Amino acid sequence: MKKRILYLFLMILGTLSGKAQTTFSTSPSAAIPGLVTTTSNITVSGIGNISCAMGLTEVCINITHPWDSDLDIFLRDPSGTDYELTTDNGGGGNNYIVTCFDMTAATNVTAGTAPFNGSFVPEGDLAAVNNGQNADGVWQLRIFDDFIADDGILNSWSLTFDNSPPCPPPPLIEDCLGGTTVCSDATFSGNSSGSGDDVDLTGANDGCLNGENESSWYYFSSSTAGDIEFTIITTVDYDFAVWGPYTSATLSCPPSGPPIRCSYSGSVGNTGLASGSGDNSEGSGGDAFVNEINASAGDAFIMVIDNYSSDGSTFTLDWTVSGGASLDCTPLPIDFGKLNGQVLGTNENLLLWSTLSESDNAHFLLQRRTEFSDFETIAQIDGAGTTSEKQFYSYTDRTAPRELNYYRLIQVDYDGDEEILETISLDNRIDEEKILKVVNYLGQEVSDSYKGMVIIYYKDGTSRKAIR
Repeated sequence: MKKRILYLFLMILGTLSGKAQTTFSTSPSAAIPGLVTTTSNITVSGIGNISCAMGLTEVCINITHPWDSDLDIFLRDPSGTDYELTTDNGGGGNNYIVTCFDMTAATNVTAGTAPFNGSFVPEGDLAAVNNGQNADGVWQLRIFDDFIADDGILNSWSLTFDNSPPCPPPPLIEDCLGGTTVCSDATFSGNSSGSGDDVDLTGANDGCLNGENESSWYYFSSSTAGDIEFTIITTVDYDFAVWGPYTSATLSCPPSGPPIRCSYSGSVGNTGLASGSGDNSEGSGGDAFVNEINASAGDAFIMVIDNYSSDGSTFTLDWTVSGGASLDCTPLPIDFGKLNGQVLGTNENLLLWSTLSESDNAHFLLQRRTEFSDFETIAQIDGAGTTSEKQFYSYTDRTAPRELNYYRLIQVDYDGDEEILETISLDNRIDEEKILKVVNYLGQEVSDSYKGMVIIYYKDGTSRKAIR
């Protein structure tokens, strides 16, 4: 049976082909009255998808205000997600004077003093914005003044997109995308420290539950048909829900629709799935156990275990399978991200990808073609076999023709099965006649034989960074 690369997260460091630093700004001179949310919009265009390759690197604001700790300032991306820049910082000091929020800054804004001037790490994780989303659209700065007096003015603000931005953090076990695959006879102690970064549960899919408190997410699948039971051994009030059945190809996060098993019992102590329980879902008055799952071979499931007490208490998960059932220990595939690339020079391209876990992965094949040729393998990169550890891979193609090049990544199992993961294109059609000059990072003009980081300036006034 085909075994797939799991948790594939393909990402690239450096600039996307032809992309250079781009800043979008506005100067609204907008009043910031007390107890009102002031908003200002910037429309971004021509950036496209943002990730670890090219993304948001900096948000700068210029605000006149006599009492900085009155202000709660957030950035909202085109998808409607908010990112906290600063809330109630600066005491009775005044003004944010060209204050830039940058995840690589030396000082956190909470440790800064008014008037804020320079670069600061924001209170929220601004790196999470570079999650593969399309940056083209309306971005909004949102400012709430939580005191009725001491009005201020939003003079200007800006967004800067550049290569090598901060990357989103790996998903947490407290989020569905960060779940762990568990299998037969697996007895272990677990715990979580909150509800994670993502809102995985809503009224549309939480069934008997009421959102998340301290949650842990898991996946499991049945390799043979039979009955599946488990006991969550605990001394506090834990709840749980199970969604499915899925196939390995349709399993995705967050789960869609209500769970097939759910317990929101207010009882303190053990809970879980047990044969003969008499119900599939129960509220706070339930007895803490619901019916077992009668699984077919190949069925896959998502499970959340939630500590309603939110007290950091651990639990032990004890599985029981019967009636011929057995659980598959192969990590289930939750795939996200895509392959991308970076033009390093006239004939040189960088490819970089990673996996969060692998199963039966012998190697990767990296293939290339032009518009007038077929794909051919240019590199074979050994895989990590079977592992739950994150792996990083890279390859530098130093023989790329000065054409539009297409790259294809293929994963190969030990049994020879192949799967095409992604195809991308990189444009190496550099017109040398349009180059005005090439300088190093000290601003010194260099020759074609120079090796290192350079900036290429073109006659049309554009420029780009490159590695020679």
